[in-house]
Amino acid sequence: MEKVWEESHGEVTPRTFRELAKLSRRIDASEARKRRFRVAMSALAAAACLAVVALSTFFLTRSRYSAAPLDNTCTLVALSGETSSVTLEDGTQVFLNAGSSLLYPEQFGEGSRIVYLSGEGNFDVAKDPSRPFIVKTSQLSVEALGTSFCVQAYAGEKMVLATLKEGKIRVTLPGPEKKSYILQPDMQLRYQPSEKTVSLARVDASRVMSWAQGYLSFSGASFPEIASALERRFGVSVSYDSGHLRHSALNVRFMPQESLE
Repeated sequence: MEKVWEESHGEVTPRTFRELAKLSRRIDASEARKRRFRVAMSALAAAACLAVVALSTFFLTRSRYSAAPLDNTCTLVALSGETSSVTLEDGTQVFLNAGSSLLYPEQFGEGSRIVYLSGEGNFDVAKDPSRPFIVKTSQLSVEALGTSFCVQAYAGEKMVLATLKEGKIRVTLPGPEKKSYILQPDMQLRYQPSEKTVSLARVDASRVMSWAQGYLSFSGASFPEIASALERRFGVSVSYDSGHLRHSALNVRFMPQESLE
């Protein structure tokens, strides 16, 4: 499995990321119907199977590999209204925001350390210059040797964000040219897949990543962006007419103890 993982270069199919996004939504639906612990655990198990099946399909369709079990593949899920965290075997700490999923191996091989993200995650990467740490999403990949950064890549969202807090990261976009950008601390890359446009901005990365401590901070955000974040935080659906706000740049910070009301 380590050989397959290392030699795959993270070339998962789009279905992998669709399944990762689906598993969070399926769990959320189950949670809304029944709040009992037993039902939540059953949904988590089913969601994990979806991710394993998706990645298994990827490996089985690669002619250069024979069928290989994915016994050492793990899935971390954060339900709507919750956050989740895990310490990977190399010491890297990962915090998932609500409505997110992470696929990762129990043990990394001797080459690159690759994980797959759907949603938003903060990464505090353990230093290991011989094994670059790479976060793969459906729209871009982020590579770091030892650093602290955040990647936001929710399925269905118009914007994909990569924000650097400490160290240095390389953000690589899809396409034959594999165009990449090197980010310095407190820089944010904003990629709009539908338009294939990229912009760079200076931000306060500590504030951007403060959702791990319960905050919700926005700088120059649109109203739909803020509404989506509130939906994930509180597990609700927000209806609104944002015609006159759609192109506004809003700055707001919600505190950890604030209720939806």
